Amino acid sequence: MTIIHVDRLTKSYGSDLLFEPFSAQISRGDRIALIGDNGVGKSTLLHLLRGSETPSDGDVRTIGDVRIAHLPQVARLRQTNAETLWSAMEAPFASLREIEASLRHLEQRMASGEESHTEEVLHHYDELLHEFERRGGYRIDARIRSALDGVGFGPEDYERSLDTLSGGEEARAALAASLLEEADLILLDEPTNHLDFAALDWLEERLLALGGALVLVSHDRHLLERVTNRTWEIALREVLLYRVGYAHSRQLREADRARQLAAFEKQEETIERYKDFIRKNKAGQKVRQAKDREKKLERIEAERVERPRDAKRISLRIRSGRPSGKRVLSIRDLVVGFDAPLFEVPSADLRRGRKVAVVGPNGCGKTTLLRTIVGELPPLRGEIERGHNVHPAVYSQTQEGLHGSNSVLETVLSRSAVSISEARGLLGRFLFSGDDVDKKMSALSGGERSRVALALLSLVEGNLLLFDEPTNHLDLASQEILEDALRAYDGTILLVSHDRALLEAVTTKTWIIEGERLHVHGHGYAELRRRHLEAVPPVTDRQTPTPPHSGRPERKRVDRRRETEALREAERAVEDLESRISQIESDLDEASRTGASDRIAALGVEHREAQQELAQRIAQWETLAASIETLSRDGSP
Repeated sequence: MTIIHVDRLTKSYGSDLLFEPFSAQISRGDRIALIGDNGVGKSTLLHLLRGSETPSDGDVRTIGDVRIAHLPQVARLRQTNAETLWSAMEAPFASLREIEASLRHLEQRMASGEESHTEEVLHHYDELLHEFERRGGYRIDARIRSALDGVGFGPEDYERSLDTLSGGEEARAALAASLLEEADLILLDEPTNHLDFAALDWLEERLLALGGALVLVSHDRHLLERVTNRTWEIALREVLLYRVGYAHSRQLREADRARQLAAFEKQEETIERYKDFIRKNKAGQKVRQAKDREKKLERIEAERVERPRDAKRISLRIRSGRPSGKRVLSIRDLVVGFDAPLFEVPSADLRRGRKVAVVGPNGCGKTTLLRTIVGELPPLRGEIERGHNVHPAVYSQTQEGLHGSNSVLETVLSRSAVSISEARGLLGRFLFSGDDVDKKMSALSGGERSRVALALLSLVEGNLLLFDEPTNHLDLASQEILEDALRAYDGTILLVSHDRALLEAVTTKTWIIEGERLHVHGHGYAELRRRHLEAVPPVTDRQTPTPPHSGRPERKRVDRRRETEALREAERAVEDLESRISQIESDLDEASRTGASDRIAALGVEHREAQQELAQRIAQWETLAASIETLSRDGSP
């Protein structure tokens, strides 16, 4: 069912055209990846769909009463009247809370024996009650708790003042609030900022379960590949529409480009052949055939196939220089932190050629670990021994030294021995041409600054790369180019990133920081996710997995039996409550027919309490079911 109709929509600012007119539809169940390079107009298009931006031409029409929720890149909860985190989450349920207040008021009227307009009151109460149930009024608190838990907040945060939230916390809370809205269309602009891996997994499942439509702008390729089933791409001022998800759309686009290039080359060959024939025969015996070729040539040139246009892309190759020794790093009894410990590394060895994912919760100390390894910070205890001929190169998410008053060209010249012409050539490969090289570093966007950092990295011959969030601010195409460069790199890598697609494609080992300790696993990030190695003892480069303790299967068997019994009890409780609620609703219908206002009020209270208990029991059942599934995956019989 179509809910949004886009008719020849276009947008420009003065002479700057963002995209040419295009038409499209959005239907329930559509989950659209809105992609394109930085600055092409993705956020503007979201505002146009929402109706908060005026198109230059064309229009966006809603079909029926369409409720739209929008999460901008910079989301603010403090602009609402809410004071606490919990009250901000209740904002999407304001109309339901009003219905609930009306129900309580009507119950009080009926309980007091007020006789005026009894039938009208009973009918109104019945309508409100069914509306409240239909829209999930009895599950408001459970839904809020689930959303806050999903983005990383616990019960201790519920009553926190909004003024105490950091920018990242506020962004996560705004995401939770937008997903709680009863929206037919949700517009999300970079919702993964500030989310850890657990929150990203929760977001994926939440978006897959949406009943309405979604338009998603994100640099998270893993999220786009998992969630979307449609793709809109803004490229070279065109909006290209694909009726497939993100990953498949890339294949279709390459196939379209190959077909267009083949048609262009074939047509060019035909044109040259006709021209050659005309030149040779326009005054000879075959003059009639030459004139016929001229007519055909006119028709061809009137319908000429254009050469496929390609957006400019960075060109990246990372050199490793002379190889290091086989042992790159040996870490023993290391304690990482500033004034106080963050975590410890009892033992970790890094061998040449390993590409290691360094993962853990936000704020656990991943960046601090990299800074400690390169010597920027001293360890609180323990030692890091560097192997023979190890030359580190660092890519930092903060990009130190790339925010000053120097120009882009001056920055490259000050950090390398290249000539001006060589520096200009290098910057051209990273999309800085003409006057772009004279831009001040302080005036660059995040994406431009990231490209300067990658250009500098390409000049360094380091055989140990330490990457800290390298895909921040990079568009999707540049992320894929960086991924190819890291896969082709023949040195050693330590990679801190929230880009799951990058981690899965590149890494061969994983270091996980959890429980104030770093654990070394002998698999890359993709294999780690597949095996759920969180429950498996750590494996170092020099070890093989040890068999589980002989008592562990029996303990798991007991745990699963207990969980299964509890699950059955929860199922019985849910069935009993559903039967009880059904009976209460039958009693309410009977009381409504007889006009027993006291009985209706009492049954209304009983119905509300039963529904709340049912919501709690269902949440308990879901938790138990998830626990049993985890035990099954971990090898329980």
